[in-house]
Amino acid sequence: MPIRRVVVTGLGAITPLGVGVRSIWNRLLASECGIVSVANQEPAQHWEDLPSTVAGVVPSGGKENGGWHASDWLVRGDERRMAKFAQYSIAATEMALKDAGWRPQTQEAKEMTGVCLGSGIGNLEELYNTSLSFNNSVSPIN
Repeated sequence: MPIRRVVVTGLGAITPLGVGVRSIWNRLLASECGIVSVANQEPAQHWEDLPSTVAGVVPSGGKENGGWHASDWLVRGDERRMAKFAQYSIAATEMALKDAGWRPQTQEAKEMTGVCLGSGIGNLEELYNTSLSFNNSVSPIN
């Protein structure tokens, strides 16, 4: 099989340092850290059952301040139907395509377009909520 060359032409990122490559890069250059005390996160009860008190949480807000707000990226209703990490994937893909200046119109161009995504844990929020539901609904057998 012949080697196929790939070129990275655009970037998009959603991290604990913020939303958008420029915002994240500026915070990195300022030596800021995205790790925070989850005891201070809203809603606090969402995190109180976790044994760890620190985490890398994507900041909320909006595009103007480098934070996450689903309505900046999704149409109404999609937020409820999609897991948070899937929402992040859609937004990061949009950022990368815009950064590349690439809007494929033909079927061939669309088929030649690729996006590489990475996630540290993935759907932690739903894993956490499911484990709480399971814990509360399953009783041990005596």
